[in-house]
Amino acid sequence: MLRKLQELNQDRTLLANAGMCFCVIAMLGLGNLVCRFVLHTDMSYLMPWLLVGVVSYFFLPCLILWIATGKPS
Repeated sequence: MLRKLQELNQDRTLLANAGMCFCVIAMLGLGNLVCRFVLHTDMSYLMPWLLVGVVSYFFLPCLILWIATGKPS
């Protein structure tokens, strides 16, 4: 189980995970703006689920590795 979490985390530090999470959230925001103003569709109902998925992808493996091994990467 820990081996799979290490593969999922790919030896990224907490700061690297935070930076990538910020970039993905920014891209989701831009995609939402394109959907709203260019395609005239409302995707706001989907955004909370996507944000939870992105944050959990970047921070849950790091948190579990930190608790289990004592180091986050």
